[in-house]
Amino acid sequence: MLAPGMSTEEANDALTRLIGADALARLDAPLGEAAGLPNAAFTSEAFFALEQARLFARSWLLAGFAHQIPDAGDIVPVEVAGAPVILVRTTDGGVRGFHNVCRHRGARLVSEPCTARRDIVCPYHAWTYDLDGRLVARPYFGGKEAAEQDLPASPGIALAPVRTARWLDMIFVDLSGRAAPLDDHLAPVTARLDGYDLSTLGHAGSLAFDVAANWKFACENFIETYHVFSAHPALARFAPMKQRSAGGHEAACFFNEYRFVAPEAGRGTGLPHYPGLADDKRDRGAWFLLFPTLGIEIWPDQFTLFRVIPEAPEHTREEIHVYLMGEAATAPAFADARAEVLEMWRALNAEDIGLLENLQAGRRSPGYHGGLYSPAWEEPVRHFARLVVRSILEEPGP
Repeated sequence: MLAPGMSTEEANDALTRLIGADALARLDAPLGEAAGLPNAAFTSEAFFALEQARLFARSWLLAGFAHQIPDAGDIVPVEVAGAPVILVRTTDGGVRGFHNVCRHRGARLVSEPCTARRDIVCPYHAWTYDLDGRLVARPYFGGKEAAEQDLPASPGIALAPVRTARWLDMIFVDLSGRAAPLDDHLAPVTARLDGYDLSTLGHAGSLAFDVAANWKFACENFIETYHVFSAHPALARFAPMKQRSAGGHEAACFFNEYRFVAPEAGRGTGLPHYPGLADDKRDRGAWFLLFPTLGIEIWPDQFTLFRVIPEAPEHTREEIHVYLMGEAATAPAFADARAEVLEMWRALNAEDIGLLENLQAGRRSPGYHGGLYSPAWEEPVRHFARLVVRSILEEPGP
């Protein structure tokens, strides 16, 4: 495993050894001549370790959801960039994150979601922390005659905090503590959401998928419009290629939009629309990818998250989380319409999974060296690859 604290020079040396200086140079060639990242970027354990240490551990990542921990004392364990973390609803209603490890001997503290806890107790020696992470008990630490609580002489012993921030229902984590503020990270998205009243959104359901492919394929596929006509016949009828563009990007955000022909089940019918939605947004779909791993899709009746969770060089977990307006998120009267939305997303994503796994299989061929990008459609995909490299090489903010 590579150290997060490695220097830029060391990271550059490691990157060059893994994929070669020529491959890095080809990323910057003119479109039509430029090539993508070579096979090692999608198959190598060493490259994945470099991403974990230099990309994921230094970025804002979606780690969990406020609806998972609605009440004080609710705790959910998650994994962020390979590290165990807990998200805790504190007694004042806030959300805090801590490294999920006891300060005594390093045991994992919480292995399953739990509710209404007054404290966090290590299963090994019962060291006990309050919901703000302070150590409040370490039984018999001073010997068999010690008082049961045996509080520490130094009040500074506490769980190691993790930087967290929240947007809507989403809880983000920055393991490094050095990424730019979350509001800055989100700004290219939020600036493009004018006219969408997000205040009534409620979580309506989720889907999960295991994919035998590298995480970058899932993200590139999300931002790439070129494959829609050949891979997604229903989606192509809903929003034909002539209504589509390659999209654009700003900072760590990729964005695109299109007009659709008519609303249909799962996309615009049977569910309430955003309150006060302007007419020019009633036949509009918009999507964003917030680098590195969070996709957002907006239609008139929904706000949907596409979460990519890298687990190994050739294995990825995908999650889709659907949010709907007001009572449509949970009321029995909308159960059939909710089911149609989830089925639409299940079927659409299922069409992609085989394609992603074919891409992964192709990366075992010595006859492939990064391919070519379409000048008309794939500039965002090339920029995504550049961001991967740039994030590995550049230092985070102060």
